[in-house]
Parts: sequence; C-alpha cells; structure tokens
Amino acid sequence: MKLCTLFLIIFGSILYSQTNDLKSQYEVIYRIKSFPDTLSKKNTIEEDLSLLINGNKSLFKSTKKAYSDSIAMEIGEKSLANSIDGKVILDMRNVPIVNFKSEVFFDNGKQTVYKELVKNRFSYPLEDVLHWKIEEETKMIGSYLCKKATIKYKNRNYAAWFAESVPIPDGPYIFKGLPGLILEVYDQSDTVHFSMVSLKKVEKPMVVMKDSAATKYSIFYQARKLFRQSGGCTIQSDRNKS
Repeated sequence: MKLCTLFLIIFGSILYSQTNDLKSQYEVIYRIKSFPDTLSKKNTIEEDLSLLINGNKSLFKSTKKAYSDSIAMEIGEKSLANSIDGKVILDMRNVPIVNFKSEVFFDNGKQTVYKELVKNRFSYPLEDVLHWKIEEETKMIGSYLCKKATIKYKNRNYAAWFAESVPIPDGPYIFKGLPGLILEVYDQSDTVHFSMVSLKKVEKPMVVMKDSAATKYSIFYQARKLFRQSGGCTIQSDRNKS
C-alpha cells in the first residue's frame, strides 16, 4: 500500500474525548445489506446495526463495533502496561472486523456524523436538509402498516417505509424526520438496504465515538478522496487546540 502524508487543518472544534451517561429506552436493530461491487452485486456484506433511542436523542452504530472497540481498548491498555524499552506492540488479530464504522448521534433534530479514516476519527454536523416526499403507497412490514416516502441524498434516490403507529421520527443512519419510525430504506439500485430486525424496550449506554476531531463534511470528503486516490495514507491532523 502506498503511503503518503496528508495534512488536514481542522476548523472549529478540536480533538476531544466525550463521555456520555445517557441510556436508551428503546433499541431498534437493523440489518444492512450492501455490495462493494455495484456492477456485479457479488460478495454481499451484511451487518447488524443498532439504533438506541432516548426521547429526542438517538445513537446509530454497528452492534459489532462496540464489542470490537472494547476488545481493541483492552489490548491497547495491556500493551501499554507491558511495553518493552518504551516500545508498544499491538496485536489486533483477534479484534472483530467491522464493516460499518460510521456512527450518527441525533439530538433534538440535529445530527452529528462520526467517521474513521485510517487511524483518525472525525465528526461533522449533517448540513443536508432532508426533504422527504410522502407518497400514497403503503405496504405491511411484519405487523406494521407502513407508508412510503422518497428522498434524494448525495445524488442517490432513496425509498423509505415508515410506521405512523410507532411515533418515533427516527431511522437508520441519517434517515430521520418522518412522522413514524422508519422500518426499511434503500437506494434506487438497491446497493444499500436497511431493514428492521427487531424493536424492543431496553436500557443500554449511549456512548458516541471517542477522541474525534470536529470538522466539516467538505474537509472530510477531500481527505477521503485523496486517501482513495493515493491507495492509502497516513493522515496527520493539524488542530488549533483550545
């Protein structure tokens, strides 16, 4: 893999570590199906994702990611404690692989997206305004009568099915703001498909990604673009600490 050094100037907030004592009232499990190769639709990737909800706040992340992060943290702490001559060796072979690494924290109508790029973590506010169009079409998903809504997001057309009988204006990833819980959402070519697996009342800690550098989507997008063009980068962030 080709290595390069990419310097990012992060505007606004700086590197921080967030602790959150908020706990969920409900958890919705979604299953995502996606295709790395959109032309052949081979090698389907499937993963279960969790939407933890407490009133007008929610956290969306991979169910496997929390487990993977805890194992990685434990390995890191043990490696630091057993360093030899100041050298720390990290063996991450037993850390579960997570495909969906993004997280979304929803708070009173505002969304913050958390992303990982190489060994760096970034967060940015969702600036896009979601303009849903509610259609007349309906269908049953399990025991729920759902209405259809459509939207264009990042040059893709999506269809969502939401249940007004579950008055929670939330859903998977950034898809929120409808008058009912979104049970299913997918793009026009069905290369990304979220489907609800379960909905239950449960109390779990809602902890967002730690040690992320707050920035703007435009800056993160450019960093990711350069990373992909180079075939792999080591990113160094230049932050104005406060």
